[in-house]
Amino acid sequence: MSQVTRVFLGAASVCSNGTVYSVVGTTCVAMVANAFCVPVFICCESYKFHERALSICSNKLGDPNDIAKVSRSDLNLKYDATPSDYISMIVTDYGMVLPTSMPAIVGISQRALVN
Repeated sequence: MSQVTRVFLGAASVCSNGTVYSVVGTTCVAMVANAFCVPVFICCESYKFHERALSICSNKLGDPNDIAKVSRSDLNLKYDATPSDYISMIVTDYGMVLPTSMPAIVGISQRALVN
């Protein structure tokens, strides 16, 4: 990580509070980059913006049978939620925006969909 200058990640969805919902592992990468003071950029189209504020405990579960069959209670996470604290900038079709600006951007994109 000492040779990395910036990290670019994709997103399945970005919520109005700046939380990024993406494939499992995204949060770990963002946390490590943040610990090394490496900026994290999320690339996401505006149609993936969501007005709901997502909490860190909202994760999508996959079929536990898809992973090693150690026990029936194993979890198979498909998506995780990355808090806006670990995100430097969100790259959208509106331009580059701060995660703290997402409520305004979500409002603009929702109005554009209605009109």
